[in-house]
Amino acid sequence: MQQKSVDVVRKLGQAWNQHDLDTVVGLLHEEYREHWNGKLVKQGRDATREADQAIYNLVPDYRREVDQLFGEGESVASLWRFLGTAPAGPFEIPLACFYKVRDGLIVECWIHVDSGDMARALGPTG
Repeated sequence: MQQKSVDVVRKLGQAWNQHDLDTVVGLLHEEYREHWNGKLVKQGRDATREADQAIYNLVPDYRREVDQLFGEGESVASLWRFLGTAPAGPFEIPLACFYKVRDGLIVECWIHVDSGDMARALGPTG
């Protein structure tokens, strides 16, 4: 029996919280695409692994708290908060994500977040 799309995204969130990039990448289609505020920012598993590792390095206590997760068919929506401590200090940022899941793998993700809040939270990195 095929996993429900919502269960795939739930498992993805759990793997992120565990900083388990092998599971994260394993849940993505090989041609995975990720958009931030409408702009394509990641394409493929390798780019995702590299970008997510950079976030874990910058925010060692990274975690997400899901407020809502729902979906139907191939479409899943998640409202969650990105929490942790970055060079600028502790932060909490709300995000909305929309996923397309096909055959048990995440094919595409659209993330919507206030870019200014994200920049202020993550602070100077160099």
